[in-house]
Amino acid sequence: MTGGKNSPTPPVAEKRIVSFDGGSASEARVVRPDRYREIRMPASLGPRICLGAGYSYAPLGFGSGGWTVDTSRFNRLLGFDSRTGDVECEAGTTLGALHRFLAPRGFFLAIQPGYPGITIGGCVAADVHGKNQFRDGNFRSQVVSLRLFHPRHGDIDLSLSREPAVFELTCGGLGLTGTILTVRLKAVRLPAASVWMVRQPLASFDGVLDALTEIAPASDFLYTWHDFTRNGPAFGKGFVVRGSFASGEEDLASSSGGGPCESEAMALPFRRGRFFPPLLNRHTAKPFNSLYGLLQRIGPRRRRVSIFDFLFPVARKMFYFDLFGESGFHEVQWIVPRGAVPALSRELARLLRRFQTRPTLASCKIFEGTPALLRFDGSGLCLALDFPRGSDSEALLAALDGLGRDLGVIPNVAKDSRLPAAAARAGLPGFSDFRTRLLGWDPDRLYRSETSERLGL
Repeated sequence: MTGGKNSPTPPVAEKRIVSFDGGSASEARVVRPDRYREIRMPASLGPRICLGAGYSYAPLGFGSGGWTVDTSRFNRLLGFDSRTGDVECEAGTTLGALHRFLAPRGFFLAIQPGYPGITIGGCVAADVHGKNQFRDGNFRSQVVSLRLFHPRHGDIDLSLSREPAVFELTCGGLGLTGTILTVRLKAVRLPAASVWMVRQPLASFDGVLDALTEIAPASDFLYTWHDFTRNGPAFGKGFVVRGSFASGEEDLASSSGGGPCESEAMALPFRRGRFFPPLLNRHTAKPFNSLYGLLQRIGPRRRRVSIFDFLFPVARKMFYFDLFGESGFHEVQWIVPRGAVPALSRELARLLRRFQTRPTLASCKIFEGTPALLRFDGSGLCLALDFPRGSDSEALLAALDGLGRDLGVIPNVAKDSRLPAAAARAGLPGFSDFRTRLLGWDPDRLYRSETSERLGL
């Protein structure tokens, strides 16, 4: 079934949408269909883009002047095979809803980001990752198949064996290949209802890669935290957090958990700054890091948490993002080649001393993979940095773009709402390939966003 002249269009609402990081805003024409005949909008209606829950840091779901198609009503579970773990759902289904269904049945998604309100369609479009990328890969690794709608092509079933070229273009394609309708995923057996978290101190950033490489083989999940407001030998002081499934008989029903923030899906993009002044800023970044580091050091080195709280740590910490206020924050996320990590430590410390804006958050993971198209994938050290927006933050980000180019990093397009086209082209080896293949699939460029227009896709 394809969209046609007589396909109904759902009611339109004019809404101001803000990217999650606060860096991009748009007065958008939003439609919120609840029938398949409505979501299959015909080509004659012009450009459009789909919006999931609105938690993309970059403006992937609005901003080109066309329609914004809110997919949140397409949130049903469609099927589950208790033998294989295959589960099928509509693209607007959230990670939290899927977890609550799977966990009591002894399954979970091995690869997922840290907030339960994110939609499955958004996970496919951004090809997201979790704290175990080094062993399980990116989200597309667990996508069995999906159904895509495009006005010029109709409904198409995609997988690695059926239309594999379009499947690869869609996974990590930022929603630019069409409307993802349904997704079939491969869930895996849930080993336990809880996870042991062990924290290991790091004296500085210099030893992070060696520490992660040594700990990774014995870890189910792995990440770090660093204080980049320190100078001198203690630059990047922090800790490694290793997660391992707890052993012993447990009630898996308790592992389904519940996210206190999940009901607020799409809330922050529409309310940023409404309740908080910018409490996180260049003046408070250093004491904020110092206090967090102190609380971690005086807390237990080893503790047991539910699988829900470990998979979705942000569910109970959304206040962190509110603390940036209306102006929001910047995030930069890179995959740094292993051979460039020593230079990263040296040059990043030198660069940050030049600016008043300091990171409020710095974290690392190990990545193993192969870069392709626009996907945030490859092998090396994954580094994420958050900065408050301020008087010199744009200059700092421009300097970081230069450092990233010199180090040969791969940038995460979905995490940086101001990433320049030149930085994306330089850092993503498959950028030109993606653009060429996308134009071959959709020569009219019916699916557009602020991000695609900014990057020249």
